[in-house]
Amino acid sequence: MRLPLFVAVLLLSWRAGAEPAPVVPRFEPGACAVEVAATERIDCGLLVVPENRHKADSRPIRLPVTIFRSRAAKPLADPVLFMPGGPGLSAVERITSGKNNTLLDERDYIVLEQRGAKFAQPSLQCPEITKLKGEEAAGRLRGPAAATALAQAAGRCRATLAASGVDLDGYTSEATADDIEDLRKVLGVARWNLYGVSYSTRLMLTVLRRHPAGVRSVVLDSVLPPEVNFDEVSATNVLRVLNQVFDGCAVDRACGARYPDLRARFTKLVADADRHPLKLALRAAGGPAEIRGAQVVEAIYSAMHEPMQIPLIPKLIMDASEGRFETLRGLISDNQRPSAMAWGLRYSVWCAEELPFEDAGRIAAQLSPAMGLGGVNEGTASPQECRAWNVTAAPAVENTPVKSDVPALVFAGEFDPDTPPEWGHRLLDSMPNAYPIDMRGRSHAASFNTCGASIVKAFLQDPSHPPAVDCALKRRGADFSLSVRP
Repeated sequence: MRLPLFVAVLLLSWRAGAEPAPVVPRFEPGACAVEVAATERIDCGLLVVPENRHKADSRPIRLPVTIFRSRAAKPLADPVLFMPGGPGLSAVERITSGKNNTLLDERDYIVLEQRGAKFAQPSLQCPEITKLKGEEAAGRLRGPAAATALAQAAGRCRATLAASGVDLDGYTSEATADDIEDLRKVLGVARWNLYGVSYSTRLMLTVLRRHPAGVRSVVLDSVLPPEVNFDEVSATNVLRVLNQVFDGCAVDRACGARYPDLRARFTKLVADADRHPLKLALRAAGGPAEIRGAQVVEAIYSAMHEPMQIPLIPKLIMDASEGRFETLRGLISDNQRPSAMAWGLRYSVWCAEELPFEDAGRIAAQLSPAMGLGGVNEGTASPQECRAWNVTAAPAVENTPVKSDVPALVFAGEFDPDTPPEWGHRLLDSMPNAYPIDMRGRSHAASFNTCGASIVKAFLQDPSHPPAVDCALKRRGADFSLSVRP
């Protein structure tokens, strides 16, 4: 017997509601997520993908895409896909113009917002964590009290996001690597070139593991390999660069003569600030800042990221040790700006892929007074925060080296306090077609300069051969005599 038409429609609707069709990845052209340069050829839209790729009935999420069109009359068919560091930073907010991008002379340049980032739908923002990070930066929250407060706030943010329907297990490097592959397919690109900085080098390595056929080449700058345990050495990495500064000054005749006791002065400056907070009359959101040893170290850590500032760190330390705080005050003031991280995304990635493979004792040792860094915390997420976040641990493969024959350009900055050059060098063991480029005098994001850009452009023209690196070889490096010039 045939069912009446309206009954059949209701039955089909009920079945459709009970068993949603799987999300088919697609690209929806549309407005840009942020304001971009009006005079440039820029297309935008949304990549639509499933939130949890391991669940057939997972809901769709939408990720902003910005496509900077090539200036060439006939662009090459292999564009560049770029993603910045993090996890938790917005890609589309940071790149709104291609005016100075020389890669656009030959090919398109595409930027993808990571799932969960600021302009993704949904965005995994945690305002309560952002506020507490501000309290930490201002020195008003520290030690065990900070650890407890952050863990409690992480639990509250998790509950809020989960109540809104967010599936926090869906926000992983593996899922983003699959997003990258889906974007390539829906844009109709046969093969493209991947460009990642810091955490996004890990994303690009994950793409190589999962989807190598669509990758022509990769540019990896400031490498974070999946097998390293970052939080176990976060402060050690800072100390490595500090010692390079101290030694670099000591072997420079002018700098060494002007600052013969630099290491001792630094140690005393941090210890004194811990005993008696520096009176710099700085205010941050919520009240006056308390400038202790951690804030001093954070200021110097910020200077380490600026190649022009690195040779001046000896003078910064000497001035502060003698009560001249002008430069230090400016750096500390800059550190009071609100956090740009989508902390929910940061937790979901880190608590699934890093903390399960790390040693809690080694992490705690990075905060020890014995480090001489004022207890500064450069770790990404503590074991307490990750217990509160409570996401599923990643499979063991996410903590192993990636093997690939795809040509790779690997940049490292000599003074990088986050991802030391050795982490990039280790790729040579499992990637036979990787070409290391060590940039003297540079820091994190070592390719972001005229020399680095020219090397990248040459590499993309023919990734099968090492590019000319004359400009990198000619770099003198940090000139510490600048610290003694008027």
